[in-house]
Amino acid sequence: MWEKILYAVLMLLGVPVATEAVDPANGSLIYTENGSCLVSAYTKSSYSHVAIVLYEQDEPVVFEAKPGGVTKQKYRIFIRQAATAKVNGGKTVRLWISNPRIPYSKQETTRMLTLANSKLGTPYSILPTLVGKSMNTQQCAQYVSTVLETTPRFWFKDTKYQTPTTLLQIARPGYSPLSLICENKQANNENWQDYLRFWNK
Repeated sequence: MWEKILYAVLMLLGVPVATEAVDPANGSLIYTENGSCLVSAYTKSSYSHVAIVLYEQDEPVVFEAKPGGVTKQKYRIFIRQAATAKVNGGKTVRLWISNPRIPYSKQETTRMLTLANSKLGTPYSILPTLVGKSMNTQQCAQYVSTVLETTPRFWFKDTKYQTPTTLLQIARPGYSPLSLICENKQANNENWQDYLRFWNK
């Protein structure tokens, strides 16, 4: 009861909240919706970023390529930072997770982790995607696709042309439907409608 009251108050105030506790699996994919208006304009999709979760020392770690380069950080920190990120032009920013339908084998996860770590620090750029020229850079979907390609489950003609949306479509047969794990919205009158829907559940 008190959890509902607290959640409703946070929604009315526009405080970002994690909406659902979804445990990530080894190889889970995290998609960001409405995170970048520039990426969305180019891809003509609301999905603007993708990252991959891999386990190190029995703890989930998020690997991603973003402005500043390829990085990794603990899953719980990634979610916390996402929940407090700046809202994109008033749009609700959401994080979605998709787990592999069939768990990756130890051999597969080892290969993915080795490749993911080998790319840490690689500069970020979307220029190769735009001009079709290979460079020593990575963008988010290119990086995740390259990691996935170390397993026999995926093959991409050219990873630099992948976007979060194309990766979502390609991965769909082998991954579960998207589950909402976090959303960040500004306080406005529409939150009252969210409040009513929440209490009518």
